Amino acid sequence: MIRTFLFPAAIAAAALLPAAARASTVVIWPVDPIIKPGEQSTSLWLENTGQTPVTLQVRSFGWSQADGKDALDEQDQVVASPPIATVQPGRRQLVRVIRRAPATTSPATAVPEQSYRLIVDELPTPPAAGEAEHMSARLAVQMRYSIPLFVYAAPPAAQQPHLVTRYAAGGGGRTIEIRNTGTGHARLTDVRIVNAGREQVVKPGLAGYVLPGATLRFALPGGTVGAVKVGVNGRDELLAPDA
Repeated sequence: MIRTFLFPAAIAAAALLPAAARASTVVIWPVDPIIKPGEQSTSLWLENTGQTPVTLQVRSFGWSQADGKDALDEQDQVVASPPIATVQPGRRQLVRVIRRAPATTSPATAVPEQSYRLIVDELPTPPAAGEAEHMSARLAVQMRYSIPLFVYAAPPAAQQPHLVTRYAAGGGGRTIEIRNTGTGHARLTDVRIVNAGREQVVKPGLAGYVLPGATLRFALPGGTVGAVKVGVNGRDELLAPDA
């Protein structure tokens, strides 16, 4: 099993975060690809908006969550083709993300929603003659992008998250736990605590994903109590935590 931090980057106005200090010249879309029932693949586009060629590697990993942390696993059920491509300035490259298992697998025996991460790495340009001593500095500024991918054996609309929350004691104080007991993922944004009509922001912007059966935890300011208001897949929900 590979356990790693995920480093998403600002991609085509998506709600993702920068992976490095410099601005990227790579645009990736869509940022929320899915493979629907009956489909064998989906498309991922890589565009180079810069002035020099970029070489990109696309890898796919199984994605799970345990103890509030993401885990990436080696797998061969979903693959990218081509896995490596050099994109010239002003050009774009199509990558097919392919489900290797038959798309006709019976929904009764398959997991309705399977989660993966597509890791897109900008590979370093080989140094020119006499530039080897600068290679380490060049490696330090390469970019990594992490794209969620969901593969379905049943209609996506039928796979919905169901969130249950509770307060808990953490190592550094109180926390709020958000657990997903549904069959679909929840993309969480703008976690807030609501008390007496007032909202206190706990986690602004993209707070993360909660996969089915998984739990996310957020630290709370001292003395914070109330219901939890959070954006779930683009819509606000108000959740009443257990004590």
